[in-house]
Amino acid sequence: MNGPRPAAEALAGVDFLARLADAWDGRGPKAFSPPLEHRAIAALGGLDPKVATVSWRELTPYERGQILFGARMAVDLGRACAWTFGEGGGA
Repeated sequence: MNGPRPAAEALAGVDFLARLADAWDGRGPKAFSPPLEHRAIAALGGLDPKVATVSWRELTPYERGQILFGARMAVDLGRACAWTFGEGGGA
């Protein structure tokens, strides 16, 4: 079968935590820009802004979880803003 794969199939092999860790540490094709994006994700995760200067390895498991939560909140906010400001017609 040619053509696009269903989303679940396309995402089956993606390690989201590894991608997040790489992005946090400035690796990979879609890295976060420190410190601005680090601070924003940390804030969305309810963390002290000081974690913006810490490498992924140095973060505690709790901080890593909160960064994952903050990143998810950023994605959700991005979708809402895209809907409101153009892609979906908005309010």
